[in-house]
Amino acid sequence: MQFRALNGFRDFYPPEMAVRRWIESAWHAASRTAGLQEWDGPLLESLDLFTEKSGDEIAAQLYCFDDKGGRAVALRGEMTPSLARMVAARAGGLPKPIKWYCVPQFFRYERPQRGRGREFFAWNVDVIGSSEPAADAEVIAIALDALRRLGLSSDDLCVRLSDRRLLRRLLQGIGVTEVEEPDALACIDKLARDRKAAERLEGLLGASRAAQITTWCEQFPRNEASELAPVLEACDELGVGDAIELDFKIVRGLAYYTGPVWEIFDRGAELRAVAGGGRYDRLIETMGGPDLPALGFGMGDMVLSELLQQKGLEPPPAPRVDAFVISVGPDMQGPARKVLARLREQGVPADGPYTTVKLAKALRLADQAGASRAILVGPDEWAEGEVLEKDLVTGKEQRKRFDDLS
Repeated sequence: MQFRALNGFRDFYPPEMAVRRWIESAWHAASRTAGLQEWDGPLLESLDLFTEKSGDEIAAQLYCFDDKGGRAVALRGEMTPSLARMVAARAGGLPKPIKWYCVPQFFRYERPQRGRGREFFAWNVDVIGSSEPAADAEVIAIALDALRRLGLSSDDLCVRLSDRRLLRRLLQGIGVTEVEEPDALACIDKLARDRKAAERLEGLLGASRAAQITTWCEQFPRNEASELAPVLEACDELGVGDAIELDFKIVRGLAYYTGPVWEIFDRGAELRAVAGGGRYDRLIETMGGPDLPALGFGMGDMVLSELLQQKGLEPPPAPRVDAFVISVGPDMQGPARKVLARLREQGVPADGPYTTVKLAKALRLADQAGASRAILVGPDEWAEGEVLEKDLVTGKEQRKRFDDLS
């Protein structure tokens, strides 16, 4: 029987793993540069933790089951519930603002499609304990910093920004009731990707009110967006204002968002959102913690990997080693292993064949490993406590003492 990976799950062969690690390195670097602290939580949580935040219907989107103790549990499909639980447990002893990040693996039971699988890795950044608009601007800047490190700029990407407070205020102004509001927001959220969303919106609110919303979607009511003015000013001051586009259609599907909301898209609009986030000031309290303002974003690896491939920005294969140690004759296998150990003790990435092979083949193996130099261990040189180092780029050779190898 031939086994394959489950539908929606991925194998990471070394080339794919190198791309993933490269993306993750940009996430870590942008986080550390911004003074964020790394955290993590359990892969398995109580199912109640997720349903408390998102309702019982979320169970259909999770890998959930009863464990051997009869407890209803789920593989994490997002990190915010764990974050809220952990912050609530130690809120009094954590310096504010709390500025955390993580790069975990997630699992969601949904239909695999372009840019979305049943497992994925994502970068989460959260700031808790600050209601300042500068915090909203900062998390946007942090997201863009990571993308810049990967070679993407405002020429490639845009941040589509809106505000849930503005949306609710304007909807109320045209007579949208509290009962109608959730469905109206859901329709607005889908206008850019669902052809029938406009019909549903008109059916819900009538032609006149739906037409007003369409007008706002076509021309963002910037003069009425006082809530966003300080965020936009801070984005300009942080040097990311050129990437911002105001977009009334950005709602974010999750009901817990309370203020600015945003998503990052490629300017070609061919892919799903690269990242998305916003402010969720009441979530920590809802999850049993204190009343703390909070905001954050998530950026997954799948859409980002596809975008980098489209732009030709994937990194070239990294060399596996720097030095390749070759024994010249069977009697030199022992000394070659001593050379290999010496190099590794010095922190030099090094490798070599397990047995003696012909020099031409050994040099081919060195080239395949990406080595920049070959260390030839021959009887004459070894008798004098030396080896022969060959530069595989220039072909230049020089003898080096064993004790000086590095």
